Amino acid sequence: MSCPVVVATSGRRQTQLATLRRALDAQVEPPGGFEVIVVQDSELRGPSVARNEGVARAGGELVAFTDDDCEPDAGWLRALHARWAGRADVGVGGTVCNGLQDRFADASQLVHDCSHAWANRTAPRFFSSNNLALPRAALLAVGGFDERLRFAEDRELCDRWIAAGLSFEHEPAAVVCHAHRMRVRGFLAQHVGYGNGAWRFRAAQAASGRTPAPIEPAFYDRLFRDAARRSAGTAALVVAAQLANAAGFASAALADRGRLTRR
Repeated sequence: MSCPVVVATSGRRQTQLATLRRALDAQVEPPGGFEVIVVQDSELRGPSVARNEGVARAGGELVAFTDDDCEPDAGWLRALHARWAGRADVGVGGTVCNGLQDRFADASQLVHDCSHAWANRTAPRFFSSNNLALPRAALLAVGGFDERLRFAEDRELCDRWIAAGLSFEHEPAAVVCHAHRMRVRGFLAQHVGYGNGAWRFRAAQAASGRTPAPIEPAFYDRLFRDAARRSAGTAALVVAAQLANAAGFASAALADRGRLTRR
């Protein structure tokens, strides 16, 4: 049975989507082959809706996810499938690397790497949705991606996955290169969105009876130390990213508080 690859595309430049399609065409096929399902992600729908639609259209027992600004290595899908090995309760996450020689991409990749290392420091608990494979039946059983979230939807799903007694494993050989081109405005907007998503993620945890993720100063200490070891420019961008993140978190919290006050 085929292993579907679901791609949510948000109108990225056609050259990037073409690069992804070439990388998928070059995949070493897993047992049973694979199919590619591309779903349009408009601003009104969001990536969670698009991914859930892709899962609904997919066949196969294992569903892999990547994004339209990514380029998986030729052995990516085969490596995810081999690590999964048919287990109904195990999801698999791969390795994401930076595909651009760009200061904004470098800073974002550092935040990504530190976030993943911190979340998975004791056991695999979180993998980003641009390099993730999940058993389809278990994914449907936990409710898929939360369609209310535009950011942190992968963090929320992974948290719900673990809370349901399921597990993750990391497959280092499943490599995806991420090439998200940004300028100053896009870089800051992305991290404002991450902060907004962090608040929504905590709210979703609380609403479902899960313990909200704590804000851990030790993580930020590690992040800023790692950034300072790179360069002054990288450190400045990481600080700017975290200030934008805090602004997004605060604005989402205030908006929710305002809605509750008006009731």
